Amino acid sequence: MFPPTSKDTTTTAVTGDILDGFQSFWDRITSNPMDSIVLPFINIVLVMFLAWLVVRVFDKIIDQAFSLGKVENRTAKTLVKLIKSISHYVIYFIAALTVLAKIGINLGPVLAGAGILGLAIGFGAQNLVRDIITGFFMIFERQLEVGDVVQINGQINGTVEEVGLRITKIREYNQRLHYLPNGTITQVTNYNREKMRAIVPVTVPPESDLDVVDEALQEACMTIKEEYKDQIISDPEVVGITNMDANGVQFTITTIATPEEYFIVERAMRKEAVLSLHRRGITIATPRSVVVSTDQIKGTNPQKVSAKKE
Repeated sequence: MFPPTSKDTTTTAVTGDILDGFQSFWDRITSNPMDSIVLPFINIVLVMFLAWLVVRVFDKIIDQAFSLGKVENRTAKTLVKLIKSISHYVIYFIAALTVLAKIGINLGPVLAGAGILGLAIGFGAQNLVRDIITGFFMIFERQLEVGDVVQINGQINGTVEEVGLRITKIREYNQRLHYLPNGTITQVTNYNREKMRAIVPVTVPPESDLDVVDEALQEACMTIKEEYKDQIISDPEVVGITNMDANGVQFTITTIATPEEYFIVERAMRKEAVLSLHRRGITIATPRSVVVSTDQIKGTNPQKVSAKKE
């Protein structure tokens, strides 16, 4: 037979240590189950309950502190969610270490291993680090806050529900909830910053009386001014003729509204413009096409054509 190698000796020694440790643990359980099982279990339950209680109390303190402060509502909501998230991670991590200590595990090697593991993860999880850094700057620069209506990367439109260090939650109007890693957010269009200009184009047929159209739109602006005086910052106005094409003549009416009421004011402007035009017998322009009859082309007067609306 071949003599045992150093590798075989090491493997045998490690296996023996594991078996000896298991045997020692089993001897402690069988000899004194109260100290080995019951008391550690009670301590673990107590630690978990205290961690849950501390989280609840800390959340109450944070809510109370921000309710008494002078921080803006959206900023306060954003900071509250962020601080709560960080505090929960810290409290649960401390509770986990306490539980390990209660069951007799030496925390020194655990913390050292956690440090090495964290360093390895830091090198490997570059996307995670990018998400956290991007999230920090988004919060610090107030690019978006909880409750803001935003457009992300020119594709996703919705309301911000949560801004965290790693992900941002956007709720669309149809209630779909998007979880976006902060590192993927490259463009933020925020509709909730001080004021918004509502721009409503109105296109009428080219044969319409343009003076009557202007009068109708002026009336619509006066109605909006009276009904939405608390929601608008500047008086609605008729810019005038802003475009002419095959469809007709385009007028534009505008006003500056508060961000919260922007969409309501814009919808009301469209409605009042259409109603005011209808009262004067003017309709909104529709696409047109010219149909030339072959019989007319062969006739004595080829200049005559028949037109119809589509």
